[in-house]
Amino acid sequence: MIPREILLGPVTIHLYGLIIAMAIFLGWFLAKKRAHLYKIPRTIFDDPILLIPLVLAVIGARIYHVLDFWDYYARNLTQVFFIWKGGLGIWGALAGAFLGFYLIAKVKKLDFLKLADLASPSLLLGQALGRIGNFFNQEGFGPPTKMPWGVYIDPVNRPTQYISSTRFHPTFFYEAIFDFIFFLILLFLSQRLKIKGQMFALYLIFYATGRFIVEFWRIDTWQVGTIKVAHLLAIAALFAGVWFFTHSQKQKPL
Repeated sequence: MIPREILLGPVTIHLYGLIIAMAIFLGWFLAKKRAHLYKIPRTIFDDPILLIPLVLAVIGARIYHVLDFWDYYARNLTQVFFIWKGGLGIWGALAGAFLGFYLIAKVKKLDFLKLADLASPSLLLGQALGRIGNFFNQEGFGPPTKMPWGVYIDPVNRPTQYISSTRFHPTFFYEAIFDFIFFLILLFLSQRLKIKGQMFALYLIFYATGRFIVEFWRIDTWQVGTIKVAHLLAIAALFAGVWFFTHSQKQKPL
């Protein structure tokens, strides 16, 4: 059985939460180091206002997940608040995070597109690391597979239709690989793209493309009839990214 927590005397460390915390810290650290590229003062990274995107991301992520699994949470309302057990929807997290960045831009008189450009590589890095948390929580996996890289899923976490299967597609790793590759590409391009909004646009395009592909292997995501909500959101994000990139040509250079 894959451990979900580490016991250190009276202290319990939940591996899912630890990985999410590491992802947030590394994303924050990277953005702080790169802030000068977008003429954003580094002092903002020590301002409590930066908690707004984080809090809104967690709230948005949890709301998306609860809506996704409403049949379960409607019967177990207290479980809605047990975030440490897993269950954060990335689309809700992104909506909350970018809303938070927009609010910061308004309050601090900063350019939202520059903030979004700066945050984009950090978000991809954080998403790549965060997906590893799905491995420890045994969630977000795909259908059964006989491929050598299939991961063992405990019986208690298997869908009822696959209860006799043991190894499943590690779709969390598939998405983590996509995100990390796109993260490296954005870091490389950040030295070359000099028009604000382009990094943010490419983030939307890259992530939407990767998620659209991986979603074909997901068996636990929100569906309306036979249509996966994540596929619709990925298409919307892709078109938004293309629109932002083409219209960014009208923006002034950084």
